[in-house]
Amino acid sequence: MVPRGRPHARRIDVLKISRRLFFYLLAAGGIGTVLFFATPLLQRERGGEIYCPEEPPLVYGREECPVCLMVVDYPPSSAAMRARIRGVERWYFFDDVGCLATWHKEVLRQGGEVLEICVRDRVDGKWIRGDKAVYLITTEFTAMGTGIIPAAPGNVERYKKGEVVGPWRVRSVGGVEEYGPPKPAGEVRAVVDYKCVFERFSYGPAWSTPPDWYRGC
Repeated sequence: MVPRGRPHARRIDVLKISRRLFFYLLAAGGIGTVLFFATPLLQRERGGEIYCPEEPPLVYGREECPVCLMVVDYPPSSAAMRARIRGVERWYFFDDVGCLATWHKEVLRQGGEVLEICVRDRVDGKWIRGDKAVYLITTEFTAMGTGIIPAAPGNVERYKKGEVVGPWRVRSVGGVEEYGPPKPAGEVRAVVDYKCVFERFSYGPAWSTPPDWYRGC
């Protein structure tokens, strides 16, 4: 976090490092090397910080999803939301992005306020901001069968190649654990933004996922 009283200190340091690093990498490996190493930096500078400022206090195996009422115990499709409803602020946890989208609508319906959304990047397990993530519509297993997979924009191609970075650090009822995520598996049918998911997705009868719900995004 940026220290108070020095609001530009972190950004100035990053720019100095990136300029020096740019010319070093250019000499060492050409423009392809520069772009490969610069992608995470560009995500921060051009699109704003993509990572959640703090890790959501999710304890796997203990928290219950407010939508489907299942215990949240599968990290690859888990998500979290901090919201205020009728003056009460708290975290909500979800076993599937489909449940997150459903609860997002419910909070607004009750006149509440969504304060923060965090989703796990399917490739490296980092918590990223819901509005900065992209959402892959896939045939991969998720806890509620929606196949909606979040990722940082720079990790979409890595997902398509079946890459995964692990282990992930997760908190469970047994304490902090090292979780070995399964490799991404499934066809990528579309890549959409957060508005598409939060505004258009809704479950069908018996928790089914309507086919082609994302068309037109």
